[in-house]
Amino acid sequence: MPGLSGALRRGLIAGIGLLSVLAGPAVADGDYTVFIAGQERGAMMVRSDRTGLRESVFNFVDRGRGPEMTTRMNVDADGLPIFLTVEGLSYYRTPVAETASRTGDTINWKSDADGGSGPATAFYLANQADPETGAALARALRRAPGGELALLPGGTARIEAAGEQTIQGADGPLEATLYLVSGLGYDARPLWLDYQGELLAEISGWLSVARKDLVGSLDALATAQNEILRARAVAQAATLGRKLTGAIAFKDVRLYDAKARAFRTGMTVIVRGGAIEAVGRAGSTRIPAGAEVIDGKGRTLVPGLFDMHVHLSSDFAGLIDIATGVTSVRDLANDPDELAARKAAFDAGDLIGPRVFMAGIIDGKGPLAGPTKALVDTPEDARRVVADWADRGYPQVKLYSSIKPELMPVLIAAAKARGLRVSGHVPAGMTMEEVVVAGYDEVQHANFWVLNFLGPEVAARTNSPVRFTAVGEQGAALDLDSPAVIAFVALLRERGTTLDPTMAAMEDALTGRRGASAPSMASVADRLPPVVRRGLAGSGFATTEDERSRFVASYARMGQFLKRLHDAGVPIVAGTDGGAASLTLVHELELYVAAGLSPADALYTATLGAAKVVGAEGRFGSIEPGKAADLLLVEGDPSRDLGDLRKGVMVLKDGVVFEPDALYRAVGIAPSKR
Repeated sequence: MPGLSGALRRGLIAGIGLLSVLAGPAVADGDYTVFIAGQERGAMMVRSDRTGLRESVFNFVDRGRGPEMTTRMNVDADGLPIFLTVEGLSYYRTPVAETASRTGDTINWKSDADGGSGPATAFYLANQADPETGAALARALRRAPGGELALLPGGTARIEAAGEQTIQGADGPLEATLYLVSGLGYDARPLWLDYQGELLAEISGWLSVARKDLVGSLDALATAQNEILRARAVAQAATLGRKLTGAIAFKDVRLYDAKARAFRTGMTVIVRGGAIEAVGRAGSTRIPAGAEVIDGKGRTLVPGLFDMHVHLSSDFAGLIDIATGVTSVRDLANDPDELAARKAAFDAGDLIGPRVFMAGIIDGKGPLAGPTKALVDTPEDARRVVADWADRGYPQVKLYSSIKPELMPVLIAAAKARGLRVSGHVPAGMTMEEVVVAGYDEVQHANFWVLNFLGPEVAARTNSPVRFTAVGEQGAALDLDSPAVIAFVALLRERGTTLDPTMAAMEDALTGRRGASAPSMASVADRLPPVVRRGLAGSGFATTEDERSRFVASYARMGQFLKRLHDAGVPIVAGTDGGAASLTLVHELELYVAAGLSPADALYTATLGAAKVVGAEGRFGSIEPGKAADLLLVEGDPSRDLGDLRKGVMVLKDGVVFEPDALYRAVGIAPSKR
């Protein structure tokens, strides 16, 4: 999702709030509607007075989360901030109190992520920023020499006009210009502005904001924007890969044997086109004449990785996936039309990206519904929505948190009748044990393991942030040796229920602290664009240190639970559910090792184990003759330290060779450390 701040990158956008009255008549007003996955979920109101003070009130509801923020800003003739305050609640409902003020040639700031001072000639970018703040930056960039400004606390922003569209407003037709602001994240942020630089709309697959009188033009703007951005991404992709023209040999390399869950040294692997031709001992495997030979000493070759829990929201996400060695992903909730187009572009090689396995999300109607249009309230709804996902060719459905319990048998029966795999959250009012008995093949997120034992009062509210906070408060007290837990583990083993723990996401939610980087990103944070890096702070639900201590203890118990489940033979697959493509996948695997799994067993969850779950083990997931040559070559020895998986040297997919560092540079990420 495009955004200026950690707030926007984590999904921050609007609900309803009260606007204080500003002195003087308004000179630039705007009332906006906020959509999440096409559903109206909030609003933003902007008011200005003749003194130059501009106030925006921005809030939204996202499954019980969401910010309520009021931003006040004054700018000078160049559009640079003189004064700024942001007050209210963050996405995680923690207090926000951010300030910035100029004195002479210096501007001083204090946010929940940092504090400091810098030259007033730079644009101070609020850490908790709403869409109007993005428009303010765009207005300043339009006035800046060369369309470029230094940012505070760090980085540089640039703007370019990329296209125009005539749309119908309340007062007649108007010209909307698409501006692309780069330097804020991994990709340029698109903003539709009028001739004065006022925000008309900001559009992404997950979140969109539009002036109320222009909501009817959103589809036209989205179509034009997608065409422009896609053309840019395709042009970039053409410069970043090298098509194999002959054989390539990885000579004397350490190899991860996923079938045996073991590492083997002194191996040679021959690849021709997009397939593995031969695998054998280095001294006895013939290297074809004319083959490109890659010295494998000190390096390890692993199958292309699977990230089994993603939400592909942009073209750049696929590029980052490939840079990290993730050649296959499972998308567990998305707009079906956008995902289909992106998947087709990946498959055709027009865009750089992974193989995409899909699951269609379904939720119940109501204020806490998930980000989808596939909402059900009756048995007829349930059958219709399942049929729609099946007709689109989806092999799996993901049932979400607000589905009425009485509709679950209907949904599961309809899905099974069409041969669909059934997975998801545990709907409010039910336990994980109940959904497994009802027919779930898989459960997403480790917090549901703990919620299973916290009683009906908690279970009734698990479609809200209670599914995190109750686990944080009570999880540490769970007795893993109790008869109830032992019976639960036995049930999962007997049923063969797959678990998608997303431990890194749980770690962020339960152990993150204000002012510190999200734990899942700590190992790569210093390589990220400055604005992205700053936005990683304050990722958790805990509001006090005492509360955080309890949450940390509960998270530790979750890790112990993971080890019990693994030892019992319950299938586990690795997924991130993060906002930065698959940058956190290696950390997810490291958390499995920290819980007690061996590196080889942890890596299995992101290779052959994952391929089996999506029914693709015949082509992917292991390094064997005849299989697709989806491969990751890294410096180092992941059998000792899985962190070496971050040291990518080469990635192969579909007969194309990619240099990870070149892909990282293309999205503003520094090369990996080797």
